[in-house]
Amino acid sequence: MGKKAVLVIVLLVVFMMATMAIAGGPNMNPGKWEITTKVEMPGMPMKMPPITTTQCLTKDSYILKEPPKPGAAGEMKSPCKVTNSQVKGDTVIWDMVCEGQEGMTYHGELTYHGDTMEGFIKMVPKSQGEGNVPVTLRMKGKRVGPCD
Repeated sequence: MGKKAVLVIVLLVVFMMATMAIAGGPNMNPGKWEITTKVEMPGMPMKMPPITTTQCLTKDSYILKEPPKPGAAGEMKSPCKVTNSQVKGDTVIWDMVCEGQEGMTYHGELTYHGDTMEGFIKMVPKSQGEGNVPVTLRMKGKRVGPCD
């Protein structure tokens, strides 16, 4: 998995964090969050190392208005549409469909516990074929302090 895949993963993590503002949101304490993502892909000959990102989340900064724009950061080239976005207790659940040559469907669920979170994003390519296998991103996060 190259730089493009890592960037898409980071964008998806940011997108997932953005979905938390529905109906008052789950039990998530604002601040600087460190999120570690592990990639699971059937048939992968060796495991990828976990990817860790850090970002500031505030009550205002994570309001979802729309998914990442096509061409965001030069990588997401197909139009995407959120088809489901809901909060059940402290769990955020969402689905997104991206069309085009690199079309994918996404299903994500994140559960928050104040200063920690865990969850997953499952990505399924719309076209099946060599190299087009489902990928699951397992995430764990923790609040590491106030924003800079």
